[in-house]
Amino acid sequence: MRLLSRLIHPARVESPELDRPDEIDAFIDSRSLEHPAKVEDDFVRRALALGVEGGMILDVGTRVGLIALKILWQNENFYAIGMDTSGIMIERARETATAWGLGERAFFQVGDARRMRFKTAYFDLVVSDSSLHVFNDPVSVLAEINRVLKPKGALLIRDFERPRRFEMSRRIAEGSARYGSRMRQHIETAMRAAFTRAEIEEMVVASGLERARVGRLENGYLIIERAGETDPNSWIKAREQYL
Repeated sequence: MRLLSRLIHPARVESPELDRPDEIDAFIDSRSLEHPAKVEDDFVRRALALGVEGGMILDVGTRVGLIALKILWQNENFYAIGMDTSGIMIERARETATAWGLGERAFFQVGDARRMRFKTAYFDLVVSDSSLHVFNDPVSVLAEINRVLKPKGALLIRDFERPRRFEMSRRIAEGSARYGSRMRQHIETAMRAAFTRAEIEEMVVASGLERARVGRLENGYLIIERAGETDPNSWIKAREQYL
């Protein structure tokens, strides 16, 4: 299977994350378009349906924080920490959290997802949308996620699936049309840096993630998904006794 995948897919090219102000502005502007907004909302709905009804969320590669903030907006029983390598992105996320009135439940910080400074088995839900491809050691990221996620915690990771050789140009053109012309370079870079299903499956096994399934979605996305259960001993539940 891996040999066949190598034959039909172009070699992966590593991708830098969005960091320049003009790139970040283009990314933020693209969120107002119909397709990116729908894709984002679909991700949030899927995350909220994984069986965890409250607790702590970790958003890995949060960018401007919209995934985490939309989850908090729809469920007041969650708190969230968003992590990204870009200080500019984190500042934008903090500004948006304040504007949405969620500054007391959403916390954003610059950090390295390969070496997270969080306690083991701390988070009830871990999400990551279209960020896995930017890491040069994604197995370490998945292993860290496995460490900080509670044994019965839920997980949802989504990213592009690297297109086959003969599909690459068409998929880049389609993505550019959906996300806006200013995002074309980012879309191309992300697709060329994305993983195949076979690569993702191998990474999940190597990371030690248990009960996680790899699936394919429409519009050229792959997911790593795990259902979870609400933790009755969550500190968020416990604190209600003293309020």
